[in-house]
Amino acid sequence: MKKKKQLIDLEEQRMGLFMTDNSFDLDVMYGRNYLETDNAQEVILHKINIIETKTHSLYGQAKTKDKKFFAPVRLKVMVTVEDGKQEFYGSNPGGIARDDAGNIRFGIYLKELEDKQVEIDRGDIIEYNMSGQKNRYYEVASANNVTDETKKTIGGFKSYWKLVIGVPVKEDVVPFLSETKGN
Repeated sequence: MKKKKQLIDLEEQRMGLFMTDNSFDLDVMYGRNYLETDNAQEVILHKINIIETKTHSLYGQAKTKDKKFFAPVRLKVMVTVEDGKQEFYGSNPGGIARDDAGNIRFGIYLKELEDKQVEIDRGDIIEYNMSGQKNRYYEVASANNVTDETKKTIGGFKSYWKLVIGVPVKEDVVPFLSETKGN
């Protein structure tokens, strides 16, 4: 009598009883298809080119005019823009008030980043147009590069997404905003 071959080595794959690589990949494919067809939210990543960007010799910081970026990359994501807030110019709360957009938060599939051959890092610029009328720009404050968290897995099997948080920026922070303002 022939011995049955075990398809999943439960000693090697602790979650193999509940999920395999194939079922994990299928779940990720379904989620990405939803973002592509039904959700249709996307951001544009403007990745800073740290090699071509001129930095200050002592502090290592770059002036706005010296920042260089790679070609923009469109990413399919699930976006949340937090409520805006009122800020004051200067430190005087009785001074001139201005309204600011809230932070942007989005989840992105690790497979999307792998397919586009890009990483998101602190300092990169995210472009997003919620209303279709005005592009807003955000600087990445948290790129969530450690994705080994249970909530970012399917059934505790392995990570499949990450959370990115960006803070609103003004045109004096992003050189290509200033360059295209007159257009």
